Amino acid sequence: MKYTINIGLHNNNFSKTVMHINNAKQTGYFDNYHIKEMNGTYNGIAEPTIILTFDTKADVTSIVPLIEKWCANMNQVCIAIQLKDDDNNTFGALIYNRDFKGEQSRFDGNYFLTND
Repeated sequence: MKYTINIGLHNNNFSKTVMHINNAKQTGYFDNYHIKEMNGTYNGIAEPTIILTFDTKADVTSIVPLIEKWCANMNQVCIAIQLKDDDNNTFGALIYNRDFKGEQSRFDGNYFLTND
């Protein structure tokens, strides 16, 4: 499956984010990745955002705990992900920090950034 992940940089920095991505690569979640920085929006406020893409054989049940860990380590309320299966069907979700107690939003593809 191909994953695209949006990680906001408002609460953390580019280098710290890349460190966590490289740690995931070293532990075998994926072999290679592509990263790009773009301007996104969170709650109506402009936010620099990392767009991470990678292919993996790992299914979503193993990727979600990784994203939850990233939320905690990168001080994120949530991280948006989108996956594309082998039939080119796409699915999106917001993965929330386990400690977040507020109202959770639904994934909205209109705000999701891609490398395409």
